[in-house]
Amino acid sequence: MAEKRPNNAIVSIIVIFSLYAFISQYAYVSIIAGLALATIVALLWTPRIPPMLPYLFAYQFLQIFGAIWYADFLHQPLDSLYESIDSEFLVMFTLIQLVLMAGLASFVFKMKKVPGLDDLRAAVMELDVKKVLTAYVITSLFFPILISATRSISSVSQLIQSFAVIKKLFLIMLLFIVFLRKTQYRNLIIFIFIAEFILSFVSYFSSFKEIFVYILIAYLTVFPNIKTKAIVRLLPFVVFVVVLMVFWSSIKNDYRNYLNQGSRQQEISVSTSDALNYVADQAEAYDANAFSEGGEILLHRMQYMQQYSSVYSRVPSVIPFDEGKNTSSALTFLLMPRTFSDNKGILDPSTKASYYTGKTFTDAAHGTSISMGYFCDFYIDFGLWGMIIPLLIIAFGIGKAASYIMNNKRYNLIFTYCLFIAVFMSLGTFESDIIFYLGSIRNYVVVLLLGNWLIFPRLNKYIKA
Repeated sequence: MAEKRPNNAIVSIIVIFSLYAFISQYAYVSIIAGLALATIVALLWTPRIPPMLPYLFAYQFLQIFGAIWYADFLHQPLDSLYESIDSEFLVMFTLIQLVLMAGLASFVFKMKKVPGLDDLRAAVMELDVKKVLTAYVITSLFFPILISATRSISSVSQLIQSFAVIKKLFLIMLLFIVFLRKTQYRNLIIFIFIAEFILSFVSYFSSFKEIFVYILIAYLTVFPNIKTKAIVRLLPFVVFVVVLMVFWSSIKNDYRNYLNQGSRQQEISVSTSDALNYVADQAEAYDANAFSEGGEILLHRMQYMQQYSSVYSRVPSVIPFDEGKNTSSALTFLLMPRTFSDNKGILDPSTKASYYTGKTFTDAAHGTSISMGYFCDFYIDFGLWGMIIPLLIIAFGIGKAASYIMNNKRYNLIFTYCLFIAVFMSLGTFESDIIFYLGSIRNYVVVLLLGNWLIFPRLNKYIKA
């Protein structure tokens, strides 16, 4: 018997955004946003299936509607804040485009059979927990070494980084084991996640946010019916995550400068203990003023409409539409091997952003990458209405890829779920430059094809009891 969709969550979303409309300077946008997010959840969330598609589109929703939160926080209208025109309309129209994408992805993504809780438990009982732990440890050591060894060959390094989803696969699998069965390794698994969280700070990009998302996705897969008691239980976790995000936002720039010791490159030039001590010192000195500043920074970074609004003000009034050249050059860059193109150059979204926005951004030579987002890239080529076509093509591909992974019956069900989560967690988002976004899709197509042929069947066989 199929389980009901999360109707309580859908109603709650509409109510929350309707209430927010009373305090926002953009009441109509807030109401439309609530309906948009509720529609995304209603279309894409099926109980007992990892809610990666709802997450993927909801995250982009936050990057769009975050512009409203940011403007309300600063008590400034969007147009003056972004030095643009018709920003309110652009936010609403972009939300509608996102809902259209979610609708098509939902239509294309079809499960032949939706598993129940008993199916998930049976799949977990097939796993040898000790072998899963061993696979996690080996891949945790193997991939960083291989990525470091191939760093000078960018195309190979990118592909290896994409295959590193295998390590994430086993990490997520440990979560399902904790949620679905009793095991003598429970405390060890909890320790692993604590260690992953702490050590995630010792990196240029700090991936601690992914740890929280993995926990949330696995939890909602196993326990999709969110009741009041569950919400109360999760509230401290949510508060902790928000406080941590605010703290991280306020120290991130200085911390990265400390990590690279002023080289302005995406590298780490200090020891693990020194990096963690720096974070601890910053946390000890943190106060209410720093928290307020961090909140503003977080809202600014959460929204990603600023560059899009600037481009919308200049294209086509100052700079004409590119008529597809931007997209075709991106595809050429991705499909043409560097060995056949001496003038291929490097990925440098900042230079493109500077040209189309009329603002000056630090470029890749200084270790900075400021992108406009793939929505904006398509707008530059095709305009607001024409860009709907490539957006729907991407949505169609997302739905097909999800169906391809989730309907594969060759593997243990939990293995399939974890592969789905790991791959879709690594796809681009609203902020991603078109080359990065399409490049991530290209790389994971290769991962899935080669993996299903050579790697995944062997891993699936190894971890079974």
